[in-house]
Amino acid sequence: MKWLRSRYVFPLAVITLIISLCLQCAWIRQLYLAQKKSVIVELESIVSDASKRITYQSIAHGHEKSIRFQQFFLSQEWLALRQAFDELKVDNLRSQFHYGITNDSSVVEMKMSFLNDAKKKTGYKSSTITDGKSQREVSLADQHDLKVMDSLVNHRLDQLGIRLNRNYALYDYSDGRLIKGKLPTKTFASFTSGKYTYNLKFQNRYQLVVPAITWLIIFQMRYYLISSFLMLLLTAAAFYLLIRLMKNQELYAQARMSFTSNMTHELQTPISTISVALESIKKYHLIDQPEKLENYLNISRHELQRLQAMIEKVLKQEQMDLGKAKLQFSLFDIQPVLQQVIFAMEVQVREKNTALILLQSDEPYFIKGDAMHISNVCYNLIDNALKYSPSQSKIEVSCSVADHKLTISFKDNGPGINEIYQQQVFERFFRIFNQDNIHNVKGSGLGLHYVKQVVELHGGRADLHSKPGKGSNFMIILPLYEEN
Repeated sequence: MKWLRSRYVFPLAVITLIISLCLQCAWIRQLYLAQKKSVIVELESIVSDASKRITYQSIAHGHEKSIRFQQFFLSQEWLALRQAFDELKVDNLRSQFHYGITNDSSVVEMKMSFLNDAKKKTGYKSSTITDGKSQREVSLADQHDLKVMDSLVNHRLDQLGIRLNRNYALYDYSDGRLIKGKLPTKTFASFTSGKYTYNLKFQNRYQLVVPAITWLIIFQMRYYLISSFLMLLLTAAAFYLLIRLMKNQELYAQARMSFTSNMTHELQTPISTISVALESIKKYHLIDQPEKLENYLNISRHELQRLQAMIEKVLKQEQMDLGKAKLQFSLFDIQPVLQQVIFAMEVQVREKNTALILLQSDEPYFIKGDAMHISNVCYNLIDNALKYSPSQSKIEVSCSVADHKLTISFKDNGPGINEIYQQQVFERFFRIFNQDNIHNVKGSGLGLHYVKQVVELHGGRADLHSKPGKGSNFMIILPLYEEN
């Protein structure tokens, strides 16, 4: 789609990520509220169930195996009835509770009375009748039941893996005043349970107090939060890769167009030269002038060789890209290969008025590889240095060994390469532009890419050290052959 250009993709990706983030935040908020409600219900259930069980234990001594006791005192209906009795607070209401257990039967009595005349204020009163026990005995039993109640609540919370900063508050049963504990300030993240009695003596009422449940809710939501974060991360990564791919494709398309344009000009030059030479031979009847004819034929032969070399370079690159290039490995010394390449480039070096120096070593450097392709690699690197270096410049070729690796260095004192381009110069078709977006030096953009491919096929790597204005140092690092 032509309208979907790369410059629109980035803002579109940002907008999409922002919308996704907002939707995720809204979803997480709803999930947080639902999870908070679930946590509150769970905590309330723990306190309610503990109250029911402690009450049952306080009155069922000797009757723990009684099915009727379990059906009555452990039922939800009894819990609801007892809670309703506890919560009923009306002016002038007198409530009285009595229970008694004998061998024959158990009696539970709830009695409530209130004055019909609302003008007579007698206050709320509640009393419990308990088998003739003294107040001190009742208080001691109540304290024991309270400890058991709090211990059971904490045990249930620990069993469920709920780690909370918690305490409890204690209320007087008769008038509802707080007699122990401290309530948290009412915040969105605090929790206080209902008030529950923990025996049938109705002395006090227990309330679980949790100052903050936020981290508990977040902990229970951890898998949802992780999955949400991963989804956003993957979405962002997908957009990043898409934008990068589109940018690379755009750069590749531009480089390919530049390559086509450059190669067209490169191919036209020898064709035009040959055409002019042949036309001159025919037009000026140079067959009668052997010296001029031989000169024109030599020019045509030279241009044909140059044209063939360019075509072979493109064909070799295509074979490399398709993985069809077959390397013929053999053992050879790299220094004679370098000498041969430098000798073959004597004409170009003389035309550029450049000093090409090989720093030879007395000892040989043997590698195992394809001598022809390694020779082409060296030719490309020296040719590249000649193209971009000014006249009367200096190029040094040297070899060194370190950590069983052979490094062949091609160092020039040319204009250098900006750091932002140093990783791209080995890419196919890539060529550095000047400030006016123009190539100062003609070329195909295939030479350094070919160098990188050949070196990697030999188990090595190509590297570049360069600073603008201080020249460049292209290095190929290859495994050094050593006898075992």
